[in-house]
Amino acid sequence: MMFWGAFSEDSASANRLQEVQDGGMMRIYHNGSEAMMLSRLTALTLILLVPATASAQALADKVPGDSLVYVGWRGAADLGPGYDQSNLKAVLDDSDVRQFIDQFIPAVMDRIAQLNPQAGEVGKIVSTIGKPSWRHPTAFFFAGVEMGQNQPPMPHLGLLWQGGVDANALAQQLDQLITQVSPPIPVKVVRTPQLVALMVGYDNPEAALAAAANKPLANDDHFKAALSHVMKDPVAAFYLDYQRLLETMESAMKMAPDPKAAETWSKLRTTTGLNDLKRIVAASGFDGKDWGTTAFVEIPEPRHGFFKLITNQPIGDDILNAIPKTATTAGAGRADLSSLLDTIRSSIEVTDAQAGKDFDAFIDDITRQSGVNIRKDLLGSLGNQWAYFTDPSIGGKGLASITLVNRLKDPARFEESLSKIEDFALAQIAKQLPPDAPITLAFHIAKVDGMTIHYLGVPILAPSWVVHDGNLYVTAFPQVAAAAARRGNMNGSSILQNSAFAALRQRLGQASPVSFSFMDLPKTAPDAYGSWLVIMRLAGFADVFGVKSPPMLLPEFGKLMAHLAPAGSVSWVDAEGVHVRAIEPFPGSMMIASDPSVSAVYTYPVLLSIMLPALNRAREQANRIKSANNLRQIGIGAIMYANNHNGKFPADLGTMAKEEDLVAEVFLNPRSATGPPPPGLGHDQLSEWIDEHSGYAWLGAGKNVSAGADILLAYEKPERVSEGLNVLYADGHVDFLPMPEARREIDKARPGRIGQ
Repeated sequence: MMFWGAFSEDSASANRLQEVQDGGMMRIYHNGSEAMMLSRLTALTLILLVPATASAQALADKVPGDSLVYVGWRGAADLGPGYDQSNLKAVLDDSDVRQFIDQFIPAVMDRIAQLNPQAGEVGKIVSTIGKPSWRHPTAFFFAGVEMGQNQPPMPHLGLLWQGGVDANALAQQLDQLITQVSPPIPVKVVRTPQLVALMVGYDNPEAALAAAANKPLANDDHFKAALSHVMKDPVAAFYLDYQRLLETMESAMKMAPDPKAAETWSKLRTTTGLNDLKRIVAASGFDGKDWGTTAFVEIPEPRHGFFKLITNQPIGDDILNAIPKTATTAGAGRADLSSLLDTIRSSIEVTDAQAGKDFDAFIDDITRQSGVNIRKDLLGSLGNQWAYFTDPSIGGKGLASITLVNRLKDPARFEESLSKIEDFALAQIAKQLPPDAPITLAFHIAKVDGMTIHYLGVPILAPSWVVHDGNLYVTAFPQVAAAAARRGNMNGSSILQNSAFAALRQRLGQASPVSFSFMDLPKTAPDAYGSWLVIMRLAGFADVFGVKSPPMLLPEFGKLMAHLAPAGSVSWVDAEGVHVRAIEPFPGSMMIASDPSVSAVYTYPVLLSIMLPALNRAREQANRIKSANNLRQIGIGAIMYANNHNGKFPADLGTMAKEEDLVAEVFLNPRSATGPPPPGLGHDQLSEWIDEHSGYAWLGAGKNVSAGADILLAYEKPERVSEGLNVLYADGHVDFLPMPEARREIDKARPGRIGQ
């Protein structure tokens, strides 16, 4: 089998090749012509996506100048002059990553081919593509979608390889793949003396490439201006011309069947501020011995909508003082949640005026029931400075010590408001539980050193918060909340006095950033190393099938530690947009220095926290459907009654039940607390019981079938429900209405009587 040789100089290639391996293994258990075709389509998809997941200006002089998206990769054969002295090279030299790439992966794919020839064919194709894609300069571009009248949209995109000695084999393999797959849109391989190109959506790809050579992306003024904000001569780069993409989307909207779609889209762009976003560019490469990334988001002033929330105000020492000196990971930034809520509300109203009113009604309903003005009392009391950290001296090692901090504007008002919201939230949860459920949810209070700590009384995790010295601390356990708040008081013991943080901050070059992140890898790696050894030994499954796996995918611990240093990032804002700079010792170092076993320990409770609400919602949905069916049966019974009584609906539900012989279960709402009737009741007694205890309110008394289909006949009593109600109309159909809308409908039919 043809496979790439000892070309990789980047640990990321191991990840890429693992993805390629997975792509082949997907087809092991499929047979027949459909599997063969799917295998080939999978291979073509992988070919299109492999370079796109790398994040240089490689071949930008060959890419069409009208491209909206560009991804360039310099190629592993020449990563540039910075590679020889880099931490990346040292780590690779001390590990078996090259053996993993050069010998292990080919052997695994050969074994797959023996087990399933179809999967082996895909592996062979991917192998042939993998070598030039990683070894040589490669670029991906997307030049938009051609929208024609009465024609399906036609995307224009391509992959370019400077293939070197592998170019001819690459071109032949691509031609063979296209012939086998027979894609429904134009796909063609173009071979020139300099490159191989896979062009999609072009009737004349040769002419498109010739035009690109005359007017390439590299000469585009916007492209050059964007690159001026990121590192020079990167290993990999990404570019998005969002303004052109927006124009493409606008053209598509104009061709939409609904003429209002374009108008709504235009309003939404203006309200959300999408019109302000111009371009995004990012570049990664060597920064001395380390690996650096720079990015720039072009959002020139003035900004609107969501982008109006972007501030050039640097984070202050007051929030940094809340982060302990001994923190091993930390970060801080600004976010105004009150303004964010208002922007979300404006965006909703643009798409649906009634939805905007319903949003206001929802917020007002919470305010009325909880006694807390969400905008003013709760969100208005929060400051716009946020921080997070983990500190082994506060919560031990792992996720238990994660702490979120906010510098409050009005600590007293916030504490009072959040306490009331707690009671409101628990009341809403209680409404969703069956009346006989032996479950009690409550927030409790613990007094620790004069601090009042609130925590939710549930197993495994106990979400906690405390307000202390003007800061809000949110943690997973009350012990951590107490320790974090107490530590926040200590003078001269904040991250500002951490020498590693200070050195990284100085190197990143922004004394007053609007946000930052920090991770002390030499202190976190010792706890992660053993877990990663276990994970990487998963390659040992291949040994069971006769393929020897490399023994040391990670370097020895001491050698790895020699190449680790604190990592982090900063961002800052000017009149042109948002700038980001990040540094880590080598690509993937932050992941390797993070303990994956900790995440595994917390997976179960996290899954529970996700699944229990989901299961509760599923049960609620099922009950909602069952209740709607009950109302439909009530509607059928009402119409049958009217047919026998000169078109008049029954005066009450009990009368309908007795005369139309409807079972009592039809009048029991599974969403409410209504229980079954006592056994042994006669017809008259059961009729009376239904009138008194039914989970549905009847509005049909005195009404006639000729009154109109939109007349409200019945609705669910709003007991233990909050999201909305099922309602029955005179023609027998049932709708589910959000609570604010349901209240309006019922008030029109029966003002002031919704609770009945």
